[in-house]
Amino acid sequence: MQTKRKSWMILLSFMLIASMILSACSKPAENLEPDPSIKIVVNGKVWDNTGAAINSEGRLMVPSDFLKKAVEDGEEPPAEHVEGTVYFKDQVAVLMYHDITEGKTTKAALSVKDFEEQMELLKTNGFHVISMKEYSDFILNQKQVPDNAVLITFDDGYESFYKLAYPVLKKYEYPATNFVIVSFIDKRIGVPKMTWDQMREMQKEGMTFYNHTYDSHLYINVDTKGHTKPALTSRMYLENEQRKETEQEYKERITDDLKKAEERLKEELGNTDSIIAFPYGAFNKDVLEVLKSLNINISFTVKKGINSSKDANGFRVNGADVKENPKIVINHLKNLTSASFDGSGKDGKAAKLVSLRQYCDKNNISLAWDAPSKEARLTFSKNA
Repeated sequence: MQTKRKSWMILLSFMLIASMILSACSKPAENLEPDPSIKIVVNGKVWDNTGAAINSEGRLMVPSDFLKKAVEDGEEPPAEHVEGTVYFKDQVAVLMYHDITEGKTTKAALSVKDFEEQMELLKTNGFHVISMKEYSDFILNQKQVPDNAVLITFDDGYESFYKLAYPVLKKYEYPATNFVIVSFIDKRIGVPKMTWDQMREMQKEGMTFYNHTYDSHLYINVDTKGHTKPALTSRMYLENEQRKETEQEYKERITDDLKKAEERLKEELGNTDSIIAFPYGAFNKDVLEVLKSLNINISFTVKKGINSSKDANGFRVNGADVKENPKIVINHLKNLTSASFDGSGKDGKAAKLVSLRQYCDKNNISLAWDAPSKEARLTFSKNA
């Protein structure tokens, strides 16, 4: 009798444990918003816009399909260039920069020393820098580009482009494009920006300047709680009227803004092509429709990837990551094979999120997570 009772108690205990496990597993999944500031570095390769998020327990959660892709694609240390090596063909890698500095570096400001080293490495590693005109012909007219083609772009129109980047670009005879916030050029506000005269001077040496909106490079209030979103892709909350913009008002606002930027660029610089880089990389179907109505046929995001002639809405590689040394940035270019992971599953459905810590422990991958900077570094041996 005692033995039967003991067996029953053991069985009951197992049932309770199983019930607890099932209960935990049946909890509704958290609806986590991806945090674009989280960066994941796999064997030295930086992955942005991974769809990673931090849950209510403070755990770093990452889409499972991203992990599969990132681990399979984990890079070996940068290799020396072999003359004649073709890293990519009939494609263009686009480098993205913002500010250049002689002082303290930031997330947006690359040291002029590192910038010049990157430009030198482009030359010694067999890359061919092309102009925006060549890129435009490649996208719109399917004209050929050289193997290992690279386009150099800057955003925001900082004066450092003229004072620091331009002399380096001239030294290497590289063309480059700067996407300017046109109202900041007209009104001369904020951090020093270029002047129209400076841009006209640089045009003579192959530099070009295009649309980064007139005055929509900002976050706007979208509700009564003070939540903000990018101005170009969001309906604004009208405080005085205590309502949101209508869809029509929103489209008229962004159309007027982009149209004004295009008009000023044509007036001051004689631009004949219309090209845009989206602030924060943000766009939606409404923005794309407006671009079409204004004959802006080429655009750029901030997502990492490489561009074929079909990618009119192009990918870019951040060349100004201060945590990367110039050789690693160049190595990223050598290993570009497809668009960066955007954090979403097929058909726009959210990807399954898993604990990065548990994944790494299970697969013997070293994980260093720096919470303040929101950076996770995964290190493993491909041959292990």
